[in-house]
Amino acid sequence: MKKLALLVLAVMVVTCMVAGTARAEEQENGFVKFWRGVFHWPFNAAKDSAQVVGDTGVKAVGTVADTGKAVGGTLTGEKGAPEKIVTTPVTGTADTVKTGVVGTAEMPGKSANESWPAEKK
Repeated sequence: MKKLALLVLAVMVVTCMVAGTARAEEQENGFVKFWRGVFHWPFNAAKDSAQVVGDTGVKAVGTVADTGKAVGGTLTGEKGAPEKIVTTPVTGTADTVKTGVVGTAEMPGKSANESWPAEKK
């Protein structure tokens, strides 16, 4: 009998939660928007952080690949390849760092804009 009462109570709680959520969707007041944003922000931040890490990784791999091409060009006697051995890692590393720093700096604001979108007028 106690199990049945607990089951009925659990079903009532879930029903109230679903009804409350549906009602909040209809109202779309500032309080609901704020709390929805509070719960969405960490997920948006994680998604945006993963994007920054991915972009930075792509730049780093590109730098390594371009440096390898410059080394191969030097070994085969390609014109201008020896200079690329020096300049490619420096410029590629600078570009990689820039991508990481800019992405990291922009991530909180971007996540906040995704979590609390501006009002459509």
